[in-house]
Amino acid sequence: MIEIVRERHVDLPTDRVWPLVEDPEKLSEWFTAADRIEVLEGSGLGRKQRLHGRWGRKRAEIDQVVTEYLPGKVLAWRHQGERLDGKPAPEFARETVFSIRLQPEGAGTRVRLESRQEPAGPVRGLLIRLFGKRKVAGHMEGSLASLAARVGERRA
Repeated sequence: MIEIVRERHVDLPTDRVWPLVEDPEKLSEWFTAADRIEVLEGSGLGRKQRLHGRWGRKRAEIDQVVTEYLPGKVLAWRHQGERLDGKPAPEFARETVFSIRLQPEGAGTRVRLESRQEPAGPVRGLLIRLFGKRKVAGHMEGSLASLAARVGERRA
């Protein structure tokens, strides 16, 4: 299992951060891996969505299903399918789960981003560790910085 975790304090109460996490349109405004997130069906637990973004120079689409949904606390999804430039992406991970966890912290919120990947074999695991892990961590750090900046705008 490969785990990547990044977290940051933001100066907004959890009940004001949650809408920025739960709403796919608002999530794609600060989540740097996504240009947009399209809801395919449902809401809350079990919602199916498609993340549109880029992986390097290629267009990426990731079909996801929400696997954990605790309003004001947790939004997590599992990847169900991945495409690059419209073609199935190489399978590097048997399973990928991503979560956003909110924890009240003083007058603000501790936002924790977690990615867990089960490699599709030892060579694929090595490639994830050498190349993918740094890219995912960079997206997480950029996302947290973007969220903190957006929260600062909302306070003004």
